[in-house]
Amino acid sequence: MRLLGSLLAGLLLAALIVLAAERVTAPAVGVAAPAVAPPSAAVTPPAAGPAAAELWARAEKVDWPALVAKAEAGDAEAQFHRAMGMLTGLFEPANPAQARRWFLRAADQGHGRALIALGECESKGEFGAADHTRAAWYFREAWKTGEPMGMFNLGLQAQHGLGRAQDVAETLRCFRLAADRGCAAALNQLGLIHMEGDLAPKDEGQAIAYFRQAAEKGNALAWLNLAIAYRQGEGVSPDQTLALVCAREAWAQGEVEGGFLVGELLTEAGSDPAEAFGYLLAARSCDGSPESVARFRRLVRPLLDKVETAEARQRGVDTERRLLADRTRRQLREIFGL
Repeated sequence: MRLLGSLLAGLLLAALIVLAAERVTAPAVGVAAPAVAPPSAAVTPPAAGPAAAELWARAEKVDWPALVAKAEAGDAEAQFHRAMGMLTGLFEPANPAQARRWFLRAADQGHGRALIALGECESKGEFGAADHTRAAWYFREAWKTGEPMGMFNLGLQAQHGLGRAQDVAETLRCFRLAADRGCAAALNQLGLIHMEGDLAPKDEGQAIAYFRQAAEKGNALAWLNLAIAYRQGEGVSPDQTLALVCAREAWAQGEVEGGFLVGELLTEAGSDPAEAFGYLLAARSCDGSPESVARFRRLVRPLLDKVETAEARQRGVDTERRLLADRTRRQLREIFGL
């Protein structure tokens, strides 16, 4: 069975993952990391909804200036988050050159995630031409600080031949080292490898075990892969109730695809059309790509005759606003510890 998620090298740092196909027709488990993993603090711009908008407005006016002051004073964590904000244009105009400056200031203090971000930026060409060799140097330096994502990214480079020859043995070695250090992304990737059976012997039971370990560490893609596994009965007995539980958790951990899947599962179960409508609205609000909008329209069509009343549609909108506010709170906690 083919993996559904593509390992894409050109993702923007503000995005967590871009799926290569729609889940509703998915034949198999397989939501993978991009070819170079995005920083854990990468966030999407503010989504719609009055509560979410109010939270972002306070963050821009109060919390961001306070973080900038801490960065200027030499706090490495604040320097890292300021660099992320400048790279993505979250609270001020995007400025990759200045972002690099702040990443380097944090990295000079041994900040592992700043080193990871520098490597990711070099690999994706955020500072100029892509330089996978320099990226690998940053990843190795991050690993030396105790940051397991450094070894995970070296494994992705070996898997996809980025700046080096493809090497299955090195790929598995790096992923296993990172997993042993507690890297949730590596655990999820090992699960995908065993589910697919291309780089290691196919073992759906082992794949599920890896997904569960990664999910317990808060990895959104692992929760999503568990949801798909339960939905389709891959490595586990089919269980739509557990699929829904896992899809909700994927959304709660930041994976937009989890919101679409919750909407689909609720629609299929016919249990709560207004809630399904709300999840689909929230997922669409977080991903305004043409593909996402087209998907939303297709998925919401079966719900329209079930949320005909103003009360039902308002409950869906209220659900959307609650979900977006919760998502915003989570994102702001990642940046400011709020």
